[in-house]
Amino acid sequence: MSALTVCAATVVRARAGPTPSTSTRTHGSAVQKAISFSAATALALALNAPIALAIPQTSECATNSCDDNDYSGRDLTAEFYTKGSLKRAKFMNSNLAGVTLFGADLSGADFTGADLSNANIGQCNLTGTIFKDANLSGAIVSGANMDDLGNIEGSDWTDVIVRKDVNDKICARSPKGINAVTGNPTAMTLFCD
Repeated sequence: MSALTVCAATVVRARAGPTPSTSTRTHGSAVQKAISFSAATALALALNAPIALAIPQTSECATNSCDDNDYSGRDLTAEFYTKGSLKRAKFMNSNLAGVTLFGADLSGADFTGADLSNANIGQCNLTGTIFKDANLSGAIVSGANMDDLGNIEGSDWTDVIVRKDVNDKICARSPKGINAVTGNPTAMTLFCD
Protein backbone atom coordinates (compact mmCIF):
# COMPACT_ATOMS: atom_id res chain seq x y z
CA MET A 1 0.00 0.00 0.00
CA SER A 2 1.42 3.39 -0.96
CA ALA A 3 1.89 6.25 1.47
CA LEU A 4 -0.72 8.24 -0.42
CA THR A 5 -3.24 5.40 -0.05
CA VAL A 6 -2.53 5.14 3.68
CA CYS A 7 -2.90 8.91 4.03
CA ALA A 8 -6.18 8.95 2.09
CA ALA A 9 -7.54 6.01 4.07
CA THR A 10 -6.67 7.74 7.35
CA VAL A 11 -8.47 10.92 6.29
CA VAL A 12 -11.51 8.95 5.09
CA ARG A 13 -11.68 7.04 8.40
CA ALA A 14 -11.44 10.33 10.27
CA ARG A 15 -14.43 11.65 8.35
CA ALA A 16 -16.52 8.44 8.40
CA GLY A 17 -19.89 8.36 10.05
CA PRO A 18 -22.76 10.78 10.13
CA THR A 19 -21.93 14.45 10.11
CA PRO A 20 -23.39 16.15 13.17
CA SER A 21 -25.68 19.08 12.56
CA THR A 22 -24.42 22.57 13.28
CA SER A 23 -26.39 22.67 16.53
CA THR A 24 -24.91 19.41 17.84
CA ARG A 25 -21.35 19.89 16.64
CA THR A 26 -18.95 20.05 19.56
CA HIS A 27 -15.54 21.52 20.04
CA GLY A 28 -14.22 18.01 20.71
CA SER A 29 -15.23 16.65 17.28
CA ALA A 30 -13.49 19.56 15.54
CA VAL A 31 -10.35 18.88 17.54
CA GLN A 32 -10.58 15.16 16.69
CA LYS A 33 -10.82 15.94 12.98
CA ALA A 34 -7.86 18.31 13.19
CA ILE A 35 -5.79 15.69 15.02
CA SER A 36 -6.77 13.00 12.47
CA PHE A 37 -5.86 15.29 9.57
CA SER A 38 -2.57 16.19 11.26
CA ALA A 39 -1.82 12.51 11.81
CA ALA A 40 -2.55 11.70 8.18
CA THR A 41 -0.35 14.56 7.02
CA ALA A 42 2.48 13.49 9.35
CA LEU A 43 2.20 9.91 8.09
CA ALA A 44 2.34 11.02 4.46
CA LEU A 45 5.42 13.15 5.16
CA ALA A 46 7.10 10.35 7.14
CA LEU A 47 6.55 7.92 4.27
CA ASN A 48 7.85 10.50 1.78
CA ALA A 49 4.56 10.57 -0.15
CA PRO A 50 4.37 13.05 -3.01
CA ILE A 51 2.74 16.32 -2.03
CA ALA A 52 -0.19 17.41 -4.18
CA LEU A 53 -0.42 21.13 -4.80
CA ALA A 54 -3.67 22.86 -5.62
CA ILE A 55 -3.75 25.07 -8.70
CA PRO A 56 -3.94 28.66 -7.50
CA GLN A 57 -7.19 30.36 -8.45
CA THR A 58 -5.55 33.69 -9.25
CA SER A 59 -2.07 34.96 -9.94
CA GLU A 60 -0.06 38.13 -9.54
CA CYS A 61 -1.03 39.00 -13.11
CA ALA A 62 -4.71 38.71 -12.18
CA THR A 63 -4.45 41.49 -9.62
CA ASN A 64 -1.72 43.54 -11.31
CA SER A 65 -1.52 43.85 -15.08
CA CYS A 66 1.38 42.00 -16.68
CA ASP A 67 0.58 43.43 -20.11
CA ASP A 68 3.65 43.96 -22.32
CA ASN A 69 6.00 42.18 -19.84
CA ASP A 70 8.96 40.30 -21.30
CA TYR A 71 9.45 36.73 -20.03
CA SER A 72 11.58 35.63 -22.98
CA GLY A 73 14.26 32.95 -22.66
CA ARG A 74 13.30 31.97 -19.10
CA ASP A 75 12.37 28.75 -17.33
CA LEU A 76 8.88 29.55 -16.05
CA THR A 77 7.88 26.02 -15.02
CA ALA A 78 7.49 27.04 -11.36
CA GLU A 79 5.22 29.98 -12.24
CA PHE A 80 1.49 30.28 -12.89
CA TYR A 81 -0.49 32.96 -14.64
CA THR A 82 -4.07 31.89 -13.86
CA LYS A 83 -6.64 34.46 -14.98
CA GLY A 84 -3.88 37.01 -15.58
CA SER A 85 -3.79 39.92 -17.97
CA LEU A 86 -0.80 39.21 -20.23
CA LYS A 87 -1.75 41.14 -23.36
CA ARG A 88 1.19 41.44 -25.77
CA ALA A 89 3.52 39.72 -23.25
CA LYS A 90 6.63 38.12 -24.71
CA PHE A 91 7.41 34.47 -23.90
CA MET A 92 9.80 33.83 -26.80
CA ASN A 93 11.94 30.70 -26.30
CA SER A 94 10.67 30.26 -22.72
CA ASN A 95 9.97 26.96 -20.98
CA LEU A 96 6.32 26.90 -19.90
CA ALA A 97 5.95 23.10 -19.90
CA GLY A 98 3.07 22.15 -17.62
CA VAL A 99 2.39 25.76 -16.59
CA THR A 100 -1.19 26.94 -16.02
CA LEU A 101 -2.30 30.06 -17.83
CA PHE A 102 -5.97 29.10 -17.39
CA GLY A 103 -8.35 31.95 -18.16
CA ALA A 104 -5.58 34.45 -18.93
CA ASP A 105 -5.91 37.19 -21.53
CA LEU A 106 -3.05 36.34 -23.87
CA SER A 107 -4.25 38.47 -26.78
CA GLY A 108 -1.28 39.51 -28.88
CA ALA A 109 1.17 37.54 -26.70
CA ASP A 110 4.23 36.06 -28.44
CA PHE A 111 5.17 32.42 -27.70
CA THR A 112 7.62 32.06 -30.60
CA GLY A 113 9.82 29.00 -29.94
CA ALA A 114 8.29 28.44 -26.48
CA ASP A 115 7.74 25.05 -24.89
CA LEU A 116 4.07 24.91 -23.89
CA SER A 117 3.88 21.12 -23.76
CA ASN A 118 1.19 19.99 -21.31
CA ALA A 119 0.42 23.61 -20.41
CA ASN A 120 -3.11 24.66 -19.51
CA ILE A 121 -4.27 27.49 -21.74
CA GLY A 122 -7.94 26.60 -21.40
CA GLN A 123 -10.44 29.47 -21.47
CA CYS A 124 -7.71 31.92 -22.53
CA ASN A 125 -8.19 34.76 -24.98
CA LEU A 126 -5.77 33.80 -27.77
CA THR A 127 -6.77 36.53 -30.23
CA GLY A 128 -3.67 37.40 -32.24
CA THR A 129 -1.48 35.16 -30.05
CA ILE A 130 1.68 34.02 -31.85
CA PHE A 131 2.71 30.36 -31.54
CA LYS A 132 5.38 30.31 -34.30
CA ASP A 133 7.70 27.32 -33.76
CA ALA A 134 6.09 26.64 -30.33
CA ASN A 135 5.63 23.14 -28.92
CA LEU A 136 2.05 22.83 -27.63
CA SER A 137 1.96 19.03 -27.55
CA GLY A 138 -0.46 17.81 -24.91
CA ALA A 139 -1.61 21.33 -24.01
CA ILE A 140 -5.15 21.93 -22.77
CA VAL A 141 -7.02 24.51 -24.87
CA SER A 142 -10.66 23.75 -24.00
CA GLY A 143 -12.84 26.81 -24.03
CA ALA A 144 -10.05 29.06 -25.33
CA ASN A 145 -10.90 31.77 -27.86
CA MET A 146 -8.89 30.53 -30.84
CA ASP A 147 -10.89 32.21 -33.60
CA ASP A 148 -8.14 34.62 -34.68
CA LEU A 149 -4.79 33.08 -33.75
CA GLY A 150 -1.63 34.85 -34.82
CA ASN A 151 1.23 33.10 -36.65
CA ILE A 152 1.30 29.34 -35.94
CA GLU A 153 3.91 28.35 -38.54
CA GLY A 154 6.12 25.49 -37.31
CA SER A 155 4.08 24.90 -34.15
CA ASP A 156 3.34 21.39 -32.86
CA TRP A 157 -0.25 20.62 -31.75
CA THR A 158 0.20 16.88 -31.12
CA ASP A 159 -2.40 15.51 -28.67
CA VAL A 160 -4.10 18.91 -28.33
CA ILE A 161 -7.87 18.55 -28.49
CA VAL A 162 -9.27 21.39 -30.57
CA ARG A 163 -12.99 21.80 -31.22
CA LYS A 164 -13.74 20.69 -34.81
CA ASP A 165 -15.12 24.01 -36.09
CA VAL A 166 -12.11 25.87 -34.68
CA ASN A 167 -9.69 23.28 -36.07
CA ASP A 168 -11.32 23.56 -39.51
CA LYS A 169 -10.88 27.35 -39.40
CA ILE A 170 -7.19 26.96 -38.46
CA CYS A 171 -6.67 24.38 -41.22
CA ALA A 172 -8.33 26.71 -43.75
CA ARG A 173 -5.32 29.00 -43.23
CA SER A 174 -3.08 26.18 -44.62
CA PRO A 175 -0.61 26.11 -41.73
CA LYS A 176 2.99 25.55 -42.83
CA GLY A 177 6.25 24.60 -41.24
CA ILE A 178 7.86 21.84 -39.22
CA ASN A 179 8.54 22.17 -35.52
CA ALA A 180 12.32 22.30 -35.01
CA VAL A 181 12.18 20.49 -31.66
CA THR A 182 9.74 17.66 -32.40
CA GLY A 183 10.18 17.41 -36.17
CA ASN A 184 6.40 17.32 -36.66
CA PRO A 185 4.72 19.32 -39.44
CA THR A 186 2.17 21.81 -38.12
CA ALA A 187 -0.56 20.77 -40.57
CA MET A 188 -0.14 17.09 -39.65
CA THR A 189 -0.42 17.76 -35.89
CA LEU A 190 -3.68 19.62 -36.51
CA PHE A 191 -4.93 16.80 -38.80
CA CYS A 192 -5.26 19.28 -41.67
CA ASP A 193 -4.02 16.84 -44.32
